[in-house]
Amino acid sequence: MLILLLAVPALVVFLGGCSSPDTSAPARTIINRSADWRGALLYIADAKGPDAQFGSIRIYDNVSGFVEKTVEQDLAASPSDVYVSPDGSSMYVASAANGEIDNFRWDGNNWVHDRDIETPAASLKTLVAGPDKLLYAAGAIDGNGPARLFYRLDPASGRLAAPVNFPELSSVSGIAWSPDGASAYVAGTGTNGAAELAIYSWPAQSLRKTVALAGIKETHEIVTSSDGRFVYVMCRGKILRIEAARGLLAGALTPDPNPGADYYGAAFSADGRYLFTDATDPGSGESILYVVDLNTNKLVKKVDKISVEAKGMKRTA
Repeated sequence: MLILLLAVPALVVFLGGCSSPDTSAPARTIINRSADWRGALLYIADAKGPDAQFGSIRIYDNVSGFVEKTVEQDLAASPSDVYVSPDGSSMYVASAANGEIDNFRWDGNNWVHDRDIETPAASLKTLVAGPDKLLYAAGAIDGNGPARLFYRLDPASGRLAAPVNFPELSSVSGIAWSPDGASAYVAGTGTNGAAELAIYSWPAQSLRKTVALAGIKETHEIVTSSDGRFVYVMCRGKILRIEAARGLLAGALTPDPNPGADYYGAAFSADGRYLFTDATDPGSGESILYVVDLNTNKLVKKVDKISVEAKGMKRTA
């Protein structure tokens, strides 16, 4: 059963003169959602909250400043990532517990479960749209083992396409593409057992270069800047910034002071200036949302307790 809960904060101050929380549809007209980070809705996959057995999708509004809706899960338990269609009509949720993908549709007021899509995987770790309009989900056959390939889902038909394998990597965690779709970036573990980023020509899947991610114990998802200059690899302990054209390490972001914090998901503001990311501190039982100004690499906002265990993240206007 799908349950929608509204979070009620003690005090909320709205922009534009609104005096009470707006709990209408995610696509709103009464709030001016400008191109900066204050105009973002963030869909965050919470693997363990509020129900530790199932998890949920938290919808956070940077205008109102609180988690405005919680879409609880019962099929795609322990959500590992979420994808929302550009028009805001469909939402897909990947499961870390059973390898299923849940599809929800927006009925004008609530997210309603539409269909459940089974994959051969025992666990899914990411969900991202490719240049071919298919959704790519890193999957593991063994629920406790690493993801070794990407399953592909056609959201129009709900059918699975042939999976994609990258033999140069012994495991995969995240995938992203250049804005023109000519390059694919895949994070994971190389055949030598070390973390790396592999850069491929796409769709030929010919390997161009591998970038060693020295000192990284675990990689997660990847995002590419809107101008295509940088690839951001979410890792345990830091976020690595890779210069896409040359495949060179260009720096790292560490918005969370805990060196063991896991950065799972990330998204950009509409103008590309701000990076949203979640950090989960091991053993803390909560995740924190950070907003970083990429022009200065400085933290501009921190939101505590955004979820219990945040994983993937998607942004909509």
